[in-house]
Amino acid sequence: MWWLGKHKIGLTVEGADFRLETPSVSDYASWRHARMSNEDHLQPFEPTWKPEAFTKTTYRRFVGQAEHDIVSDGGAVLLLKHTDTNEVIGGINLRNIRRGSADMGTLGYWMAKEWGGAGRMKLAVGRVCEFGFYQLRLHRIEAACVPENDASAAVLLANGFEEEGFAKAYLSINGAWRDHRLFARVHPNG
Repeated sequence: MWWLGKHKIGLTVEGADFRLETPSVSDYASWRHARMSNEDHLQPFEPTWKPEAFTKTTYRRFVGQAEHDIVSDGGAVLLLKHTDTNEVIGGINLRNIRRGSADMGTLGYWMAKEWGGAGRMKLAVGRVCEFGFYQLRLHRIEAACVPENDASAAVLLANGFEEEGFAKAYLSINGAWRDHRLFARVHPNG
């Protein structure tokens, strides 16, 4: 089930202890805590965090951009929020939507260390792919990870992604241009 109301998406995930929903200003403290307390865990796999990355102003821009993406068919930015506590435990996005002859988007995600390793991201990626294929009408979803991120590659492979190649100096990660393994999944109905 998904809903689109005042620029908001919510997705339930069968058998999970979390839900997926677009960020709101009220999520700021929980999001900030999840990101900052996991810096050592997340930073090796992400672009360098700017000094202002965790200010309320920056977060409000993040929320605004997430709302704009939904309205403009630019994609979906979602937080994983624990069902019982409403705590932010991760994030996932399907962005960079290209239409026309492509109908594709790019998947990215992160999970707080204390919530990882229990299959939550595997479920979240599966649900977001379903949303991308059936609600956003995408034909193809792409993803990439640095070569040593075996956990991320395992999540993608478990969700039907195929490894398609290797890109040299693909993205700037943690202050350096890094090679990436490239993955993609095509709509189940071709």
